[in-house]
Amino acid sequence: MVEPTPLRLSPERLEHLQRLADASRLRTVLYPSPKPPPRRRSRQYPAGRPNPWQVARPRRQR
Repeated sequence: MVEPTPLRLSPERLEHLQRLADASRLRTVLYPSPKPPPRRRSRQYPAGRPNPWQVARPRRQR
């Protein structure tokens, strides 16, 4: 396997990258991504019988 080349960064640039990484970590802690809404169950009669052929709500045509 090839050895990775070490990065040569100026101290200012390295400090800037560290501040960006810290800000990113803090943002993920303070503002977590929202959870997706739970899936709705399909409307079905008890005992697994299928729904009647009529549509529950007619769709509006555009």
